[in-house]
Amino acid sequence: MLQVAICDDDRSALERYAAQLERLAAQEQLGMRLTTFPSGEALLFALEDLDWRLDVLYLDVQMPGLSGIETARRLRAMGCEAQILFLTNSREEVFESFDVRPLQYLLKGELSMEKFRTSFARAVQLCGRQRETLFVCERGAERRAIPFQEISYFEVTKRIVTVHYTGGSFAFYSSMGELEKRLPPGAFVRTHRAFFVSLAKIRRLDQESLGLTSGESLPLGRTYVKQVREQLSRYLSGGEGGRSE
Repeated sequence: MLQVAICDDDRSALERYAAQLERLAAQEQLGMRLTTFPSGEALLFALEDLDWRLDVLYLDVQMPGLSGIETARRLRAMGCEAQILFLTNSREEVFESFDVRPLQYLLKGELSMEKFRTSFARAVQLCGRQRETLFVCERGAERRAIPFQEISYFEVTKRIVTVHYTGGSFAFYSSMGELEKRLPPGAFVRTHRAFFVSLAKIRRLDQESLGLTSGESLPLGRTYVKQVREQLSRYLSGGEGGRSE
C-alpha cells in the first residue's frame, strides 16, 4: 500500500489535489492510503507514530508556522526518504528547496493535469525502485535504510527483530510474518523458527548448521533443511530470484 500525504494550509487546494490523486490511483488500480494535513506541525506529529510511514509527499512551501521547506528539512533529519514534491505559488524558494532533495518543484498556477499525472507516476516508480533495494526499519525516533545486499540475516525473538548487516546490527519491532512479506522473493530463506538468512551470504550447509560469508555459524532447523537446500540450489543456478552471473 502506497502511503501518500498532502500538506497545505489552503483547504480548497488540499481537497482539489486529494481528489486528483484518488482519481489517478483508481485509474492505475494502485493501492494508496492518502492522508491530508493543514500544517507542517500536524504532519510531523503524525509521523511520530511508528506504524505510519510516508512514500510520497506533496508539500506547500508558504504556510503559517513551519514553512514547507523547514518541514522537509525536519523530515529528512528524521530519516524520511519520501519522494517530496513541492506545490507552491512562489518561484522564490526553488533554489533553497534543493537542500532537501525534492523530486519536483511545481507551480500551482502552471500545473496542468497531465503534468500532475506524470509527476505522480514518476514518484510511484521511484518508490518501487527504492523498496526493491532498501530495507527500511524504525525504532523510536531512529530509522535505518539498509541495502538488502548488505544484510546477512534477520533474527527474531518474540516481537523483536534484529537485522545483521555489513555495518552492524539494528533491532526493531515486527513479527516473523510481517517481516517475510517485506523481503524480496528468492533472496532470503527461513532456516530456523527464529532466522531468515540471505541466500547470497550462505557459504556452508550441513544438517544442523550453516556458515555465512562473515564467518558466523547459525543453527539450521531440521524441518527447514530440505527447503533451504532447494532454494539455495535455485539461487546458485540462477533460477527464479537467483543470481544470473
